[in-house]
Amino acid sequence: MQIDKQQVGKRIHQLRTTAGLSMAALASAVGLAGKSTINDWEKGRTLASTERMTKLAVFFKVSTNYLLYGNLTEYVTTIFQKNGLNHSEFNVLLWEYVDLTTTNPNVLSSDVFSPTAHTEQAQSNQTKIATALIAPTINHAIQQIVPAVVQHYQDTTVTYPEPDEIIQAGCYVFRQRIQIIRRTFTGKYNRIVRLLDNVDLYEKLQPDDDFKAYLNQTTTPKEDSRNGFSLDEKYQRQMNQLMTKFHQQLNEINAAYQAELAATEGRQPDSATDN
Repeated sequence: MQIDKQQVGKRIHQLRTTAGLSMAALASAVGLAGKSTINDWEKGRTLASTERMTKLAVFFKVSTNYLLYGNLTEYVTTIFQKNGLNHSEFNVLLWEYVDLTTTNPNVLSSDVFSPTAHTEQAQSNQTKIATALIAPTINHAIQQIVPAVVQHYQDTTVTYPEPDEIIQAGCYVFRQRIQIIRRTFTGKYNRIVRLLDNVDLYEKLQPDDDFKAYLNQTTTPKEDSRNGFSLDEKYQRQMNQLMTKFHQQLNEINAAYQAELAATEGRQPDSATDN
């Protein structure tokens, strides 16, 4: 994984200031002639050599892993955020997990990903909305599996696992969680809601010449007022009313569940998950 020199510098700075050392004192401790190199490290301009990094780790009684990547939790989180989203299996499992756990109707709304934004400004606004809605959801999902992965590797003190190994561990945890969540009320509720959301209830109910011609060609005689289009429209409206009512009732059940769940936990219902 690429090393972030700025973050390495911040960790060195924090360790030095916590220890109450000046740059000059730290430079002397790791065998440097002056403080300018320490300053360059802390500003993220340069990265200490392997030899100097080892001396810093020994001096501060931390691992070189920590200096380079932060603690194991930070390391795992960074890999999931930077590498995981580009990994096909991890990405699929992440979104399945989100699909099962979030009840916010805006997160997976097709409007967020709508290709109808033709102007540059519209596309920019759409990207900002998507980022504002989706990034926190992704980060929240990732944070749910980080502790389990960290616990698995908590005895690793010499070398942190390679990113690919971390990603595979994340996939394993996601798969386990998904199997369980699919059996819960929230998992089943969200699966039903997504199915309903995938049906555009009001598509093609307005007059459309091609649509009418397609339906009417199956009806004879043409003079019959109950032609194919009229019949289709009649029953589509009945179906839409039924599905809309079902959706509303389902949301009421979920709201009651969320309220009772919050009460048992001594908190207010999460507005982000209420419909």
